[in-house]
Amino acid sequence: MAIVELSIVPIGVESTSLSSYVAGAIRVLEKTGLKYELTAMGTIISGDLDGILKAIRQMHESCFDAGAKRVLTQIRIDDRRDRKGSTEQKIRSVQEKLGRDRITGG
Repeated sequence: MAIVELSIVPIGVESTSLSSYVAGAIRVLEKTGLKYELTAMGTIISGDLDGILKAIRQMHESCFDAGAKRVLTQIRIDDRRDRKGSTEQKIRSVQEKLGRDRITGG
């Protein structure tokens, strides 16, 4: 299973607000059935790598469909094949080492 962190930034749009483009890309992602987590700075998707990459391409294209003149997409892939894992397991592992129930800042 792969975990992918993704950030899509439409460039050449009229507003500094990008939330409508993000919402459009998330609508595309929701149609795939892949598990995802929207964060303030990007989106984390987990599942089959081929399916994720196909979804990313569709999400990228959705920004052009919405009128963007240029789109910058950054992708980080964690593709672990020695055992199954999840985003929750990764977080839990760090929490255990910190001796906490959840991660907080400050």
